Amino acid sequence: MRRVAEFKRDNASLLDNLLPEQEKTAFLDHKVVNVLKGRDHKGRRVLIVNVGGSWDPKKVNADQLFRLFYLIHEAAMLEPESQVRGTVVIMDFHNMGWTQTMGLTPAFSKRLLTFIQDAMPLRLKEVHFVKQPMVFNVVWNMFKPFIREKLKNRIFFHGSKMSSLHKHMAASHLPSDYGGELPAIDYSGADWYPVINDVLPHIHNWNTYGFAKDS
Repeated sequence: MRRVAEFKRDNASLLDNLLPEQEKTAFLDHKVVNVLKGRDHKGRRVLIVNVGGSWDPKKVNADQLFRLFYLIHEAAMLEPESQVRGTVVIMDFHNMGWTQTMGLTPAFSKRLLTFIQDAMPLRLKEVHFVKQPMVFNVVWNMFKPFIREKLKNRIFFHGSKMSSLHKHMAASHLPSDYGGELPAIDYSGADWYPVINDVLPHIHNWNTYGFAKDS
C-alpha cells in the first residue's frame, strides 16, 4: 500500500481526482485502449493497448494513454476473478511509425513500468508485444533500463507470428486480429467506458487514498 501511495503522490499531476469523464473523448473516439469482453483460456482479463499507426499522439498523448490504463485498472481490481487469476497485456504496434515512436516518451516508459512493477494492485501475468516493426527497437531501448528481472521473464515478443502468441493465449479466446477464432476487435474503449462509470463510487474512494496532504 505504501508503494501505491508513493506512486500516486509522485504522479499527482496526472492522477489527482482523476475521473472517467475527463478522458471520455479518448475512450469513445480514439482506438487506443480496450479490454476483451471475455477472459482468456486461463480466466485472465486481457488489456489491449494499440500504439500502432491508428494512434495519433496529437489527439491522445502518452499521459492520456496512461490515464486510460489507470482508470481501467481501477475497475478491474474490483473483479475477484481478476485478483485471483491475474491480467495480461497485449501491446499492438501494427503500422507503428516515427509519429508513434516519438509519442512514447522515456517519461511515459518509466511511469508505466514503475506502475506495473511497484504500484499496480493486480497480478500482471504476461506482457505480449505483437506486430512490432523495426522502429520498435527505439521504443524498446527506452523501456529496457526500467525493467527488472522479474518482469523480463513475463515479456514476450511475437512480431507477426501469431502462432507464437498462441503458445501463451489460446486462439479460441482471441480476436481474429491476432489469429484468433473470435470476431475482430474494435480498439475503441467505448464498451468499457460504461463499466468504469458504474464503479464511480469506488473511483471516488480510491482518489481519497494515499498520504495525508498538508492542510
